[in-house]
Amino acid sequence: MDLIDLFFLSTPETTEVMYGADNIIDKTLKAFQELKYCMDGCWDSAGPSMVIATEPIRKALKELVKRGINTRYLTDINKDNFSYCKMMAEDGHHLRHLAGIKSNFSITDRLEYQATIITRQERPIKEAIVSNVKTFVEGQQFLFDTLWSSALPAEERIREIEEELRPGFTERISDPYEIEKIAFDLVKSAKEEVMVLFSTVNAFKRQERSGLIRLLQETNSTVTIRILMPAALQLEKTIKDKFDDQRIKVQYFLDSSLQNNLSKLVVDKKFSLVVEIKDDTEDNPYETIGMATYSNEESVVLIHDSMFEMLWIQTELYQTNRTK
Repeated sequence: MDLIDLFFLSTPETTEVMYGADNIIDKTLKAFQELKYCMDGCWDSAGPSMVIATEPIRKALKELVKRGINTRYLTDINKDNFSYCKMMAEDGHHLRHLAGIKSNFSITDRLEYQATIITRQERPIKEAIVSNVKTFVEGQQFLFDTLWSSALPAEERIREIEEELRPGFTERISDPYEIEKIAFDLVKSAKEEVMVLFSTVNAFKRQERSGLIRLLQETNSTVTIRILMPAALQLEKTIKDKFDDQRIKVQYFLDSSLQNNLSKLVVDKKFSLVVEIKDDTEDNPYETIGMATYSNEESVVLIHDSMFEMLWIQTELYQTNRTK
């Protein structure tokens, strides 16, 4: 018999309706003090702002995190509340996004259920239902666990919103350290696809030493990676051995196919980074990098995406003809 069964055996089952914001907050804070293991919460989109705006609640929740209590929250993360959700995540809580969720309830230690009505931040909570009836609590816990397993992690949803809100830009950058950081951050942020074009073999070697190739290998398993680089017969087998992951594909183009020294990175068809190689003989990557163009403008990204696809098709034809 586990601790949950012992609790339900030793505690009378009750369900009560509470009235008044002060009474509800007092009850909530007392429940927080008695918590031992975990708390799960499910809110509509107004919930996060209520938590942040109600200082005693926010302070008590932060104390739970310090005590090692596992706190999980489901909510509808949108453009109006994502800043509050970021603050909760920064406080140490686990959040996930579920579009259109309307329920407002919490379950403490998988033993007690509390439901409230939240309309908007400036209106206080007036009513709450509190129950420790075993069959009811277990049913609500099952509902929460099911919703949690299908919800989107908050960091992914917040990133989506921030990308949508960010105005279109095209920047010219000359600092090689900033250019490298942007390239690394873009690869780390990839969710679907990374396309990389190395204009020279030396460019590939330098980025291998700098750690970019390792980052490509460490991306999420759902991310498809395609790499284009000049044909160099003496290096092809060595390079292929580095990419035994089936999702990472490497193609080799004829040197004459590319009449410039521009290496390119396109991520998720949303961002492009084009870097000029000013001196391909240098081993130090910071000495070789010239100007770079960084953009999220659809028209700019589309140009580099299309050029990559065209060159990719050409290299496939080249590889096919070479093996005949």
